[in-house]
Amino acid sequence: MPTNRRTILKGMAAASMLGATSGGLAWGKDRVFVPFSNKSLNYYFFVTQQEAVKRAVQANGWDFQAVNANFNNTEQLKQWQSLLLRGPSAMISDVIDSQAIVSQIRRYNQRRIPVAIIDTPADGGDVAITVSFDNYQGGVMAAQEIIRRLKQKYGTEKGVVLNCYGALQSVAWRLRKEGFDAEMAKHPDITVLDRPTEGLLKNMLSVTLSTLSERSDLDAVHAPSDSPSRGIVTALKQRGRWKKVGEDGHVIFVNIDGEPIGLEWIKQGYMDADISQDPIAYAEIAVDMLKKYSLQGKAVPLGPYENKKYYWEKGHISQSKSGPALVIPPFVIDKKNADDPRMWGNIAYDKWGLRYS
Repeated sequence: MPTNRRTILKGMAAASMLGATSGGLAWGKDRVFVPFSNKSLNYYFFVTQQEAVKRAVQANGWDFQAVNANFNNTEQLKQWQSLLLRGPSAMISDVIDSQAIVSQIRRYNQRRIPVAIIDTPADGGDVAITVSFDNYQGGVMAAQEIIRRLKQKYGTEKGVVLNCYGALQSVAWRLRKEGFDAEMAKHPDITVLDRPTEGLLKNMLSVTLSTLSERSDLDAVHAPSDSPSRGIVTALKQRGRWKKVGEDGHVIFVNIDGEPIGLEWIKQGYMDADISQDPIAYAEIAVDMLKKYSLQGKAVPLGPYENKKYYWEKGHISQSKSGPALVIPPFVIDKKNADDPRMWGNIAYDKWGLRYS
């Protein structure tokens, strides 16, 4: 069973700036420096994402440094400014505040330093490539998976569903909730118990325990991320409701992310489904686009994107308000495909050895 590495990945030692800070050769003509500004390392997803950026950058022989803002927007803006002074060849970031980061992006634009944004899109600036996830559709799909199983159970779309939604200041979690709510609203015979948890394990534990005390008829539970939903699992175990799919008393369990822990629950038969987003693909595609296009002074081309390295295989790069953007399509992970070696959770845990704490 997976057990979260939270150590901040060590950056490269500081080096002297030897040349101009315009586009590819920040430390002299044979050196390329590509840092990563992360929003957090408090979730397995972000740890994996940072590791993926590091591996992709270093695979090209480039220098790498990571900084972590711990969900503090002011700190992230300062970190961007400090990194700018080191003359990076390009910048990669998962941003905390989509609007506040625009001023920093424009500073990099002025120096002709390409910026790649992953996970959380920026609201403006000239971004070389954005690679993200359709969080709203992820919420819709999670609701659909629960609704389908309720119909299998009762012959119609009815039941009681607990939604342990995350902090709404998070753009991703807010959109996931909106998509989930919109789909559930189509089925008035389904009672949705909306419970705020701020995305914290301890809150998901207490919320699920109290809900099970009030509603012994609970049919399903949903969380917007896998890591904190370990609190849900603990609550179900304590109340004797951690049952396999098909067993009496089973609580339908569908999340979003596709972490190793979610894949393990699915493989063991306890979790019904997970909607995947792919932090490894975010990182690898962003670095690949910087290498092929942005660091060569070329624009990332719009149009179909295909890469069979990833389970989803096909996407589309379109023009967003900040530049070319690839929105990776959500897909369902269940018992049929949880073992697929292309799943990011399998790569992070089995190949890279990233563990939970």
